[in-house]
Amino acid sequence: MLRFMFFPICLQPARLWAAGSEPAGFFFSGLKLFIATLIVVGIMLLIHVLQRRGLKFLKGNSPTGIKILETRPVGGRKSLCLVEVRGQELLVGIGNERIDFLYHFGGSKGSRQFEDDLQKGVKAKP
Repeated sequence: MLRFMFFPICLQPARLWAAGSEPAGFFFSGLKLFIATLIVVGIMLLIHVLQRRGLKFLKGNSPTGIKILETRPVGGRKSLCLVEVRGQELLVGIGNERIDFLYHFGGSKGSRQFEDDLQKGVKAKP
């Protein structure tokens, strides 16, 4: 069907098509380019915002067993990362070339074991 609509257009002489068009000015060409660039950047920002808000349409459907709950920078390229692996929370330190296991949070989330161990460690240092 589309071929039949295209065929009569091909029969028109090329100079008939060229006669009605005037060369676009530099200003209008630049304006079209600028508007097209703004539209593309706007679409990219919209996708980024939607992904940040938690819409999972860009991610795969496979559930993973590892979730990054929180990340805090410490300095340079080092950071602390709270990770949940199969229901267990782990605190890991991330550096330039390695990842170190720091603490395993046992029990429920309301447990104060980590805070108690931290206070004992702070008091033990001279």
